[in-house]
Amino acid sequence: MKKKSAIHLCLAGGLVLLIAQLSLLMLLLYPYKHHRNNLIKDITVIVNITSKLHFSLIVVDSEVLQHYSNQKLSSKNSCLLCEPRNPATFVIFYKGIRQSDELVSVLKEAKFQVVVLQNTNPPEVPSGISINVPICYLLKRNTVIHIVLFHEREGNYWWHGNILSDPTAISELSTFGLSVHGVQMMKSEGAYDKFETEHVEIDAISFLIPKDIPHFLREATNSRFVECNHMLADSFHRVHGKDTTHEAMRFVHRAWKLLSKAKAILDKLGVRFWISSGTCLGYFRQCDIIPHSKDVDIGIFITDYTEQILPEFLAHGFTLKHWFGKINDSLELSFTSGDLKLDIFFFYEDGRFVWNGGTQAKTGKKFKYIFPRFTLCWTEFLELKVRVPCETQAYVEANYGSDWFTPLTRWDWKSSPPNVRENGEWASDEWAQVMRVYN
Repeated sequence: MKKKSAIHLCLAGGLVLLIAQLSLLMLLLYPYKHHRNNLIKDITVIVNITSKLHFSLIVVDSEVLQHYSNQKLSSKNSCLLCEPRNPATFVIFYKGIRQSDELVSVLKEAKFQVVVLQNTNPPEVPSGISINVPICYLLKRNTVIHIVLFHEREGNYWWHGNILSDPTAISELSTFGLSVHGVQMMKSEGAYDKFETEHVEIDAISFLIPKDIPHFLREATNSRFVECNHMLADSFHRVHGKDTTHEAMRFVHRAWKLLSKAKAILDKLGVRFWISSGTCLGYFRQCDIIPHSKDVDIGIFITDYTEQILPEFLAHGFTLKHWFGKINDSLELSFTSGDLKLDIFFFYEDGRFVWNGGTQAKTGKKFKYIFPRFTLCWTEFLELKVRVPCETQAYVEANYGSDWFTPLTRWDWKSSPPNVRENGEWASDEWAQVMRVYN
């Protein structure tokens, strides 16, 4: 009898323990399910509001897009809007202050807490974007949602602001339980090529998403944008004047066309490039092409070199002026278009530094131009979306010294740059290969 009682007691205890474990599991799962349901409800309301006001709401949340792509491949059906760990992130295109105010008003009527962050104190004065324009909305009814505003720029691309351009951003984020690190986008200014979208259904809600998700996600990781310093440019022109002669203006226009043409070719090939040397100096110092420079300079990492570069430039009307170096050492290509020259310098990594080479055709002497390592950012240069070293001043100072603000009338490429070093000579039996000069 005692034995049976003990067995019954153990069974009862086990049942109580099992019920407790199941209850704990439900408690753990319920908040997640509750959050998921509230998120979907909130997003449904936002989609309906933006649709009625003719705003295109685009899903750009990296986790949602990645899971959507994976689900298409696996044919599994799961809740995609349950995935974001950060506030779910969307984009709308900015249409003007009146339309923005109307959207905010309707969202508030729908019981959303709305915080509008503005481009109040940008690092540099934007070109074509007014100060104090809205750059994003933080929304909360049951859950937090982040809507980024894409502004159209003169270079025919989309730009978004840096969340910290609004001095109230940190305190406003904290009211939502967030920090700057807790948002997916807007840790810096960003730039995106205009992209196609398509309608899809995610968790029974109709959305727009980027048509080429892998391309968009790659672009998102390399979207950092820096503005040309227009205040510095104004200062330069006040001190040194601005050459507005017919010859100068004509050269600048033709050099712009040359750069635009080179950009189209390299963009088509998917080759990253940045404005370098004198072209970068003109951008940084005066937001313009230096009228007396007489050429256009760009840089390419040798890891991005492709054999298609030469035939593509030739096919688009460029003439090869010279080929110096080898692919694995000091490669430099120079093209002409009419009487203008385009120099392409290839950069090599070497520990804490990067360098590009130079060759003196008469003697076979080699030179090396050394730069501190840098990353690449987008910028707008004369209405062109192009890359520059993010650490632009350090890059310019390496090449032109601390007195870069003062124009020079004399410049020797072999001795004037402070970062130039002699780098030996090409062997005489290699000259035909490494020094190809064309008339």
